Amino acid sequence: MAMMPGDEPLASSGHFEYHNRPRHDSFWGGLYATVLAVTVFGGLYGSVHRNRKFALLSGTEVRSDPSSCPLGHNLFSAQLQEQPGDFSISEFMSKAATWLLVSAVLSLALGLMFLYVFKWHSRIMTRITIQIQVLLPAIMGIAAICAGQVGGGVILILLALLAALVFWMWRGEIELCARLLGIAAAGLNENPGLLGFVVLAKFALLSVMLPLLAFSGLAYTNGDLVPNSQRASLSSSTCQDAEGTPVDCCVWQVDTWVGPYMTLANVTLLWSIFLVFEVRVFTIAGTIAQWYFSPPGLAANQGTTMRSVRHALGASFGSLSLGSLVLTVVQLLRNAMENAKQQAQQEGGSLLVSLASCLMECVYSLIDYLTKFATVRMAITGEAFLEAARRATDLLARNFLKAYGVWWFPPMVLNCAAVLLSLAWGLLIFTLSWLHWQSSANGTMEAAVLGVLCFVMALVVLAFFSSVLLNIVDAVFMCYALDLDTQSVTKSEVHEVFSQVPVGVAVEQPGGDYAYGAPASPARGHAYVPPSHPAAAAGQSPMAYRPHDSSAQV
Repeated sequence: MAMMPGDEPLASSGHFEYHNRPRHDSFWGGLYATVLAVTVFGGLYGSVHRNRKFALLSGTEVRSDPSSCPLGHNLFSAQLQEQPGDFSISEFMSKAATWLLVSAVLSLALGLMFLYVFKWHSRIMTRITIQIQVLLPAIMGIAAICAGQVGGGVILILLALLAALVFWMWRGEIELCARLLGIAAAGLNENPGLLGFVVLAKFALLSVMLPLLAFSGLAYTNGDLVPNSQRASLSSSTCQDAEGTPVDCCVWQVDTWVGPYMTLANVTLLWSIFLVFEVRVFTIAGTIAQWYFSPPGLAANQGTTMRSVRHALGASFGSLSLGSLVLTVVQLLRNAMENAKQQAQQEGGSLLVSLASCLMECVYSLIDYLTKFATVRMAITGEAFLEAARRATDLLARNFLKAYGVWWFPPMVLNCAAVLLSLAWGLLIFTLSWLHWQSSANGTMEAAVLGVLCFVMALVVLAFFSSVLLNIVDAVFMCYALDLDTQSVTKSEVHEVFSQVPVGVAVEQPGGDYAYGAPASPARGHAYVPPSHPAAAAGQSPMAYRPHDSSAQV
């Protein structure tokens, strides 16, 4: 399809824009900085003016003592003493600290092994996860039948058979899924700087989250004990409500400014989380796009991750702030809808609310989907958020027919593999710690708690690496779609994978409508070096010979 002049002002210079990146959406970047500053200032104010007797006044015995409301001069702090034989958190932490530290370090090694396995053995890992999802319910069903639960066992076996049928019908898409994950792992291997970046991004998020959470907690300590409004009578030094049910005599009432501040802090926290997520998607997409479009062997291909980070924190920061604000609003609407659904269920009239919730969830998922690809396009072209969203939507509409199986299988395979590896790691830690602590009074319970904590720790790490691979798949697909629009093949092995997905090139009909056809097969062996690429500035030929690139292991 011929491009109209001026239709792709930024992407037309070889897709990835290296230099011509004016600042966009600066207002939204300034708005985020202002909101963050106000939240920090409010948190510092709450810290200075907090009620320093909060720990004393929030005790159970103080709240249940009628003499505490109104407060007298004989308040005392009731410390709950641990009884012999009870599970002790302090004792557990002293014993498990080394185990947790070692598990944290080894969880990162487990994540690197996770990437290595999917790079070289993506087909094997995909088949293992599929087989486990069939065998697990079948084994559970057989066990249930043996235990006498025939009905539940039969249902589980039928679910296993249904899953086997679905996976057999989608076996071609499963094979493509394995190849896509191999491409993503190879792209990550070619850009190792992304691993360091995503770890630093995680620490940056923690450096923002922890103070905001601490400020919210400190804000809550600004208040005092007041008589419980539900208290109706006093019987045997016990406060009761109108129905005679024991209630606390006192409740903690925060100062008037605390409620609005905690709402602001929650919004700021959500916005910050999504902003870090957007910066991560942007940086990964920008780095992968440079790897995808740059001819091999060029020195300008080095430093791609830092270049994308500078773009994200510089010219595109306002656009990323706007995109993360959109995701924040969507999440707040999701939470409000979920609260309304729960309230309707309690009142016995949840049908209409459930239908509305399903409908709105489709809308929210579509917004999330388009925001993600708008961010990917921003990373490639440097466009403003709304412009990138419009052009990304047009690009996907022209080059993407709905392939639910292919786009559902990669996250399903990665998430399942992450859960299985994390579960195996947790069981291993439980077994080792139980063998070490079994002679102590609470050895089994402490080993179980340690195993659960290590499972969660490993799951967080593996889920993080899984999300990186999925971001790379999205970025590679966007680069592939840009190739289709210009009837070019930049990385032939990527086209060989995606050509088996139900994707076509939009062909403009005489009446102005679009139809889908198979992409033309341009001559392989050449890749365009855009004028904005540093290689062009270095005097290299704009048309560089590119042999078949076999860097991606599939």
